[in-house]
Amino acid sequence: MTEQWLDDEHLIALLSEAMTGDDLVPPEVLEAGYASFTWRTIDGELAGLIYDSCIEEPSRSGVRSQQAGPRAMTFASSSLTIEMEVTSTSLMGQLVPAHTGEVLLSFHDGTGRRVPVDELGAFTIDPIPEDRFRLQVAGQPQVTTDWIVL
Repeated sequence: MTEQWLDDEHLIALLSEAMTGDDLVPPEVLEAGYASFTWRTIDGELAGLIYDSCIEEPSRSGVRSQQAGPRAMTFASSSLTIEMEVTSTSLMGQLVPAHTGEVLLSFHDGTGRRVPVDELGAFTIDPIPEDRFRLQVAGQPQVTTDWIVL
């Protein structure tokens, strides 16, 4: 068996051809890659909605109050509770137990932004999101809310 040694120019030409080939990644390979990306938070927890003031509950007297306050919502997982209140201009939140860091505000289209959390666990999202969104809190484990529509 004879070994063929390539000179540098020939090797560079082969590498260049490999890098500029017209072969596109097959769509099913791209789809599998995108799908595997969703598994990155498999060890996280889902914080489910446990309270929403918009869900009408009759008062003890059976009569609704005349004036409703701001909308309040609570999401809970086994390790974290996220309390939120929707005001006319912003969404104010509190992490329980309190810790500093960031909350990731994620939208369904894949965009998002980070919101700082102070030492009391408080954060403010301004302006109020118009599209459905969810909140993700980093930690061990990562906690993610259900999708929220206001």
